[in-house]
Amino acid sequence: MSTWRIRLSLFLNFFVFAILLNTVGIVIKRVIDDYGVSEAMAASLEAYKDLSIAVGSFFLASYIPRFGYRRSMLVALLAVTIASMGVAVITGFWITPVLYMTIGVSFALIKGAVYSTVGLITRDQGEHTSLMNLLEGIFQVGALAGPLFFSVVMGLHFSWNQTYWIVALLSALAYLLLLITPLDESEVQSHPEQAGLVEMLKLLRWPLVWVFVLCAWLYVMIEQSFGTWLPTFHERIFGLDKHIAAGMLSVYAGSIALSRFVMSYLSRRIPWLPTQLTMLGGAFVLIVSILLTTAGWQGTTVDSWVAVPPLAWVFSMMGFFIGAIYPTIISIVLNKLEKPRHAAMTGLIIIFSALGGTTGSFVVGFISRSFSTHDAFYFPLIPITLLALMLIPYKRLADRFHPASPGG
Repeated sequence: MSTWRIRLSLFLNFFVFAILLNTVGIVIKRVIDDYGVSEAMAASLEAYKDLSIAVGSFFLASYIPRFGYRRSMLVALLAVTIASMGVAVITGFWITPVLYMTIGVSFALIKGAVYSTVGLITRDQGEHTSLMNLLEGIFQVGALAGPLFFSVVMGLHFSWNQTYWIVALLSALAYLLLLITPLDESEVQSHPEQAGLVEMLKLLRWPLVWVFVLCAWLYVMIEQSFGTWLPTFHERIFGLDKHIAAGMLSVYAGSIALSRFVMSYLSRRIPWLPTQLTMLGGAFVLIVSILLTTAGWQGTTVDSWVAVPPLAWVFSMMGFFIGAIYPTIISIVLNKLEKPRHAAMTGLIIIFSALGGTTGSFVVGFISRSFSTHDAFYFPLIPITLLALMLIPYKRLADRFHPASPGG
């Protein structure tokens, strides 16, 4: 089975959803200004997105093998194409919650189907890990491209909602590409008994799965701690102007993408555990060094990019040291499970990842309010250390795992 068109389709699917998921902050600001809604009502768009992802993952992801991977992706792409055109055409706040509910449920379908399809088109662990890192790297590129699309459209004096014509076009292209791309799902469809909500919950009988979800929870806690609060750190510690501080977040996202692209190449050539432990060690040393150096920092206001302190650039590159961990550990657990169980496992991945992101953002915010933003950034050292310690038993459990054994 030729896989290049399937791979291209998966890349485009992830790129489209990265744009949709990572521009909610822009949309929140625009609906406040254009539709006169309150900040609380506008902020509810985050809840519409996150809750629909969680609910969709819990109730739908495990049934994707029965419905079909290709069919699930086609339904998701068609839904967001129609929703995007709706936002572009209809003026009014009410259409935006509809958009984000559609995005959330559709993303649950897309992620479950994409992760599961990777298992069908790869031949071994190294190839699987390589493709997973490449997919997640493409997702980060989409996260960077989304705000740029909005910036260009608004810079040309069009309304922000006209950006969704671009999104609808990309989504429609992804739909048409997938429509003409064959995918052999016979290996999964021959085991319908391994799909369903009960099967997703039954995955938790294996110690490997428990250790994995803990690792995923810790990773997303680290990533979101930085992703949410790094602009605040840059403003309060380095004195960066707010637009520069926001722009530096793109450096962080870009460093995560770079890490995943590099690991996509290296994963077939070097063992994953020593690599990830080394990268986590680098993240730990970088955070400690930056925080010790900036203790009592009296930065002046920085309102131009050329005046950004080198330490701010270095701190924003933290994503390079952690970015490859998430797709790598996901690849390990999916490779150990039978392919019909991949979609159910993806449901657990999405749910526990959401919990980790919420926890990390909340804890850093709480410490910032109680002490200082500078002190709050010592917190990620805890999940970094715990994650490094958990990766060791995770590899041992994975090496001896057999799905026929309840004890893993």
